[in-house]
Amino acid sequence: MKAEYDPLKIFLEKYEKENRIFSFDAKDLSDWKSWRLGFRRKLTELIGLDFFEHAEISPKTVYRKHYNGYVREKVILRSDPYTLIPAYVLFPENCEEPLSAVVAMHGHGYGKDDLVGIWEDGTDRLNPSSRGYQKDFALELVKRGLLVVVPEQSGFGERRNKEDIARGSDQSSCKLLSLWALMMGTTTIGRRVWDAIRVVDYLFTRGDVDHSKIGMMGISGGGATTLFTAALDDRVKVVVISGYVNTFRSSILAVDHCIDNYVPGILRYGEMYDVAALIAPRPLLVESGSKDPIFPVEAAKYAYEQIRRAYALLKAEDRLEADFFEGRHEISGRKSYEFMVKWLNETLIT
Repeated sequence: MKAEYDPLKIFLEKYEKENRIFSFDAKDLSDWKSWRLGFRRKLTELIGLDFFEHAEISPKTVYRKHYNGYVREKVILRSDPYTLIPAYVLFPENCEEPLSAVVAMHGHGYGKDDLVGIWEDGTDRLNPSSRGYQKDFALELVKRGLLVVVPEQSGFGERRNKEDIARGSDQSSCKLLSLWALMMGTTTIGRRVWDAIRVVDYLFTRGDVDHSKIGMMGISGGGATTLFTAALDDRVKVVVISGYVNTFRSSILAVDHCIDNYVPGILRYGEMYDVAALIAPRPLLVESGSKDPIFPVEAAKYAYEQIRRAYALLKAEDRLEADFFEGRHEISGRKSYEFMVKWLNETLIT
């Protein structure tokens, strides 16, 4: 077969040879500010964030349950004039207010329940060793004295369309959601980032939250939402991303991934590590398992070194950490929980 017959050749050649417009190469603070402003504007356009309309949050509490050491509320928030977001809010009992807060973003699976110890059938999980790849990480955060809000991402759990709900508890609506989004000029990532921004808006309405100390943690598809949200919203002060930071080429373009991962045109402007560089100088920890089959660890290590360049320029290398652990596509937690607590407790976060 002639190389010229290969339908991917043009894309691979241009990927290797052409400079991406917003590849991070700032030499000083002035360069960084200009790059950051331009790339943020373009990223907002690429994910289609402007498609979504503002509405009053109008939070409503559905129920409150007490557990050993913490309380779980279910709340309903309004994202836009057409869309509601169900979410859990976890907070420690008998704690001093205001609290540092974390937005916890689930990945693919059956939705927000999997982060708070609830099985698919709605019953509470009694055996922690039974946890899946997300390891009830919202519970790990609330145990450390943080208020945690766990929104249902669009396309999962209660936010699926009725046909997918009828097919089974783990059937997502990502495909139909993504196709509609793309045909309407936006993206699923844009939908989920908008929702996450609205969840941060909600935290600003709570009197028991220190609004200067809000973090965000997500895995896999929740890591994608965390990455893009933190890149665009400076109110997110501390960031943990598990099982996602990589290169687009080595992950979602090399392995069969859900269509919700794709942003048309993004590689003309930046790689995934350029998006992550927008988080600098805020504290960022990256988790990646050595046996992760869909976000390969060697590409994660390469991306991490590229991100480090932005932190070095800003003299913030102490705020960037990685946990390259022995494991699969899963939460580690070996460093991430204490990283979140440490940096949210710092009095000065720029």
